[in-house]
Amino acid sequence: MSSLPFASRTEAGTLLAKELESYKESEDTLVLALVRGGVVVGSALSKELSLPLFPYIVRKIGHPEHREFAVGAIAEGGATYLDDKALQMHSVGWDDVEEVIEEEQVELMRREEAYLIKARPDLEGKTVILTDDGAATGSTIYAAIDDLRNAKVKKLIVALPVCPPDTGRKLKEKTDEAYILAEPEDFYAVGQFYKKFDQVNDEDVLRILRS
Repeated sequence: MSSLPFASRTEAGTLLAKELESYKESEDTLVLALVRGGVVVGSALSKELSLPLFPYIVRKIGHPEHREFAVGAIAEGGATYLDDKALQMHSVGWDDVEEVIEEEQVELMRREEAYLIKARPDLEGKTVILTDDGAATGSTIYAAIDDLRNAKVKKLIVALPVCPPDTGRKLKEKTDEAYILAEPEDFYAVGQFYKKFDQVNDEDVLRILRS
């Protein structure tokens, strides 16, 4: 387990890269980073491993009455992940979140257009390193995983600085390889495991992708 907290997202990405040295300059391998915070981690991974970096757009589906509480996620390729446990706990059904999903699809499309810096290659047959700055419930990354499986990637690797143990177990089951630096039990939010956890905006993402 890595010592916590990480100094920054960049440090976390650099530490992750050390775990993935065998993929350095690997042909047909690319880094996909969940927008927005994941792009900072992905940038460090990309530089250290000399691999191309592309953004991947996923949006949380919030509880209709408490949007900050995620009950699922949608991914840019069309995959929708709903957390059955969270839905049952709050007596929420598909009909209840349909309007939320429609709203998030609009924002997802906006972000797709905003971050289209360079064309991403067809993912079929590629080895993909999927990363973010961390995962709590895992909803967004599960949606991305389902998307990438549908895209028929050859090998799906998840690289995360931090997540709770139950999320880590599920990620290891759903992927070909999972590299997770820390899996603390006392997990409340991703930001608690970083000394510096500034908000990442559209301009930051575009600057990183252009560089």
